[in-house]
Amino acid sequence: MSFNRTLWYLTGQRIGREARALMNAGVSESTFWAPVINLAREPRWARNIETPGEDPYLTGEYAEYYTKGMQQDPGAPGQLMASACCKHYVANSMDGTTQKDGESHSRQEVDSIITLQDLIDSYMYPFQVCVEKGQVSSLMCSYNAVNGVPSCANDWLLNDVAREEWGFEGYITSDCDADGNVFRPHAYKNQSAEEDVRDILRAGTDVDCGGFMAANAASALQKGFITEDDMDARLKNLWKVRIRLGHFSPANPLDEIKFSEVCSPDSIAASMSGAMQSAALLKNENNTLPFVAAAAAGTFAVVGPNANLSRSDTSYYGPRRPCGQHYWTVRAAPLPVC
Repeated sequence: MSFNRTLWYLTGQRIGREARALMNAGVSESTFWAPVINLAREPRWARNIETPGEDPYLTGEYAEYYTKGMQQDPGAPGQLMASACCKHYVANSMDGTTQKDGESHSRQEVDSIITLQDLIDSYMYPFQVCVEKGQVSSLMCSYNAVNGVPSCANDWLLNDVAREEWGFEGYITSDCDADGNVFRPHAYKNQSAEEDVRDILRAGTDVDCGGFMAANAASALQKGFITEDDMDARLKNLWKVRIRLGHFSPANPLDEIKFSEVCSPDSIAASMSGAMQSAALLKNENNTLPFVAAAAAGTFAVVGPNANLSRSDTSYYGPRRPCGQHYWTVRAAPLPVC
């Protein structure tokens, strides 16, 4: 992980420009669920590869600069180039675990029990920076509960803190099927599905990534658990972001971003720079770094499970068809001189 704020900003900017270029070409959408800013507090967590690290301050700085780069274009002040999403809000650092006695827990049902001081000073701090300084346009509520309340039905987290205290003005999406997990397996308050629809909407979750709302919202409305005003409040946040994206505006400079931005030399150079700046030896024994020219150094060995991981990473985290159908890996890439 690099500590270069400019690199974070430029990385977000290249992603935002490519995203807008694809939008203009009609082959992509406008909202993107990145960056991940959960703390890497558990070394066995499968998603540590996505996060800046374990430090709240570093993670907050990363969130601010990446988000600004992705959303803001100097030529179109006040509009969103693309909509970023800081996730997963909050204290979501576990995929699954099985204890020696056979007891198992998953990220869909785990309840993160955290002191208020640690929650505010550590886990929530990067999200606060992402909202207050990065001006992010989306947050994603997480699968887990926090001190007994599922994140996507947590009025304190979403309304009191994010919207009222931090001034968040974007939309909140659930992690995929997290709304449904409020009902099962969390079994929040042992309520009916319709009552959970009410609590999720009134807590401030605007988008259901999944089928829970589609299956139960009409029934909740018919039974009087929710009103049309509850639904309208959620829709307003979505339309505000669409307006900021310029979906209904006259032609503007963002519409002029060409498809040639995708896989451009600038994008590839930024990607290579990120990989170079993020690489480090555990110990620079015998002054191994900086490397001399490859021809003079001889042969380098690249070992370990991540040496040829680009294809699997790209298939999950990015487009299914990367630049020129080419997958760059540590093993295959030409070794630069540092």
